[in-house]
Amino acid sequence: MKILFIQLLLIFCFTMETMANSIIFTKEEKEFIKTSPIVKVAMMPDFTPFTYYIKDTPVGFEHDLLKIISKRTGLEFKKTIDKWTTIYNAFKNKEVDVITSISYKKFREPFTSFTSSYYDIPIMIFVKDDFGEYNGIKSLRNKRVGVLKDVFYIKELEKLDTMDLVFYDNYADLTKDLVFGKIDALIQNLTNINYLIKKNVYTNLKLASELILPNTTKEDLRFGVQPENPVLSSILQKALNTITTKEKEALVNKWIGSIKEYRGGHIELKQDEIAYLDTNVIKYCINPNGLPFEGLNEKGNHIGMSADYYNLFEKILSAKFELVKTKSWSESVSYIQQKKCDMLALGMETPERKKYLNFTSHYLEVPLVVATKVSVPFINQILDLEGEKIGIIKGDAFVKILRQKYPSLDIIEVNDIYDGLDKVKDGQLFAFIDTLASVGYEFQTKYFGELKIAGKISESLKLSIAVVKEDKTLLNILQKTVNNITNELHREILNKWVPIKYQKGIDYELVWKIAIGAVLLILLIMYWNTEIIKANKLLKQAQKDIEEKNKELEKLAITDKLTDLYNRRKLEELIQNEIHRCERFGRSFGLAIIDIDHFKKVNDTYGHQIGDKVLIEIANILKSYLRRTDFVGRFGGEEFIIICPESDIQGVTNLMENFRSRIANHNFAEIRNKTASFGVTVLKEGDTMDSLIKRADSALYEAKNNGRNKVSVSI
Repeated sequence: MKILFIQLLLIFCFTMETMANSIIFTKEEKEFIKTSPIVKVAMMPDFTPFTYYIKDTPVGFEHDLLKIISKRTGLEFKKTIDKWTTIYNAFKNKEVDVITSISYKKFREPFTSFTSSYYDIPIMIFVKDDFGEYNGIKSLRNKRVGVLKDVFYIKELEKLDTMDLVFYDNYADLTKDLVFGKIDALIQNLTNINYLIKKNVYTNLKLASELILPNTTKEDLRFGVQPENPVLSSILQKALNTITTKEKEALVNKWIGSIKEYRGGHIELKQDEIAYLDTNVIKYCINPNGLPFEGLNEKGNHIGMSADYYNLFEKILSAKFELVKTKSWSESVSYIQQKKCDMLALGMETPERKKYLNFTSHYLEVPLVVATKVSVPFINQILDLEGEKIGIIKGDAFVKILRQKYPSLDIIEVNDIYDGLDKVKDGQLFAFIDTLASVGYEFQTKYFGELKIAGKISESLKLSIAVVKEDKTLLNILQKTVNNITNELHREILNKWVPIKYQKGIDYELVWKIAIGAVLLILLIMYWNTEIIKANKLLKQAQKDIEEKNKELEKLAITDKLTDLYNRRKLEELIQNEIHRCERFGRSFGLAIIDIDHFKKVNDTYGHQIGDKVLIEIANILKSYLRRTDFVGRFGGEEFIIICPESDIQGVTNLMENFRSRIANHNFAEIRNKTASFGVTVLKEGDTMDSLIKRADSALYEAKNNGRNKVSVSI
């Protein structure tokens, strides 16, 4: 009986859903569907995530919506895809039956019959990060403001008559011109511009505000139908009315809902991760006496590097972080063991801590140094400290590491950095070990002339975010966040808190006064000055180390981490430079896109580690046989780009054929054989970076379609 009831319930639910999705058409509407099933619909190629291209396939929210409508009505949509100004004029000239993504405006009523809105998007104002403070629409007075031609709120902007409007045909050029300062601001919907920011790794744009005008709030996306065809308009409206809340949510989640918005870009999160951030307050602990990394100021507020990182995390994730205050680092470690906080802002991964904590990859690495009195000789290696009392902060990860590695050292645990340095100053400790950043920070205001950095040790402090073992969701969210932080942001935070400035020179007035007092005192001062000079030399070396680290960070900003080739950002810069050079001197250059054939099968069959090895081996082949004047980089995934200055199409084709042969004949580790396909082109007059890459990409797909392991040319 119970089973029968369940079966009846399922049948009832299915019947109700079918009824909800069914449409009752009039006789006239049925006749239209029977006699005129082909509907010409105009759509955009770059209105992400509603209608855009992945490779050569049009995809997006609106394409899926049309599939649902087609299934329910029997209509078949023949798509015309082009830039907005083109399809808008085609619709006005009655060359197509329907246009998508059109917003209601009264002036459009004579030539448009509107359906109800199927999605509303906020219209936002984007500016460069050096724009200054934005105080409403008045901040755009006399500014160059980019907008799309024929966008529905143009008339309202023109009525204001306060800004210099610059019109564009497409979103890519509009956004790019703001990046390079050709305009001061742009006005466009949130989802589309954020997609371009992410795709092109633009880091100098920020969200200023939402556009609020008397007759404009949000961009309401509708289908526009020719007024002479009210039957078609009625059919589309009835189909839209059958879209259930569940179906609408599925479309939103697929195309829009996985993006968490924040100023300057966005990060991909899963639905459970978004729900986690929406419903949880994340409690974290810090080292209250750990400046410049982290600490509490006089008012008890969190300051230091980790505070700047957490302000960044809040913007990236729209998350709620709450500081759980402690009196010391050891108490913070104890609190997270007792689950009084969810995470440590900065922590070093150790085997013991991994028993109760998980760690993100480290995002700060700093060397350890030895602080002593000025009179102590310089320390060449850590074993020079044998037989002496060495201070390290209680609970620090290096206490156990150094005790296990150097059992002959007499390590004394101290409460904090001030306790350690004060005990060295008072002679209770011979030396104190901590990071260069922490010791250098304290030396700026205290201990100068009394203590010095006597040497470095081989170990370094690698700091990560530590999360309680049970909370895998939070760990995954924070790992994505750490991955999303650019080298520029790391450098900005580091330079803010570690501008280690050292005092130079001698107080000659003091020397003169003391010289008058006694010759012996002069000798003592000379000895003291000699030690200071030695200390300054070491501090200069430390500064040099920091400069070298900054150079390494600059290299990382333009280098693909896996293959050690140029990354996409650097490649686009090189291509743009070549275009400008060729335009100036009337020259040309070649460009090739390389794609590894059937690379997904490598990852699926052998795993991503073997896939990474294949990418590295191919990168090494490209580097080894590249001409000295050429450039090579990883464009993304399994795609590479080679730039060949001062080259004609035959020269580039011959070079790529050489690469194709070497890859095909290479004996790859684990998988033996692997091939690649090549798309080749050269710069033509009027080319932009996008058109050049698109032409090479078309040639690449021709090579793929012709059997792969081929070089295809498009000119």
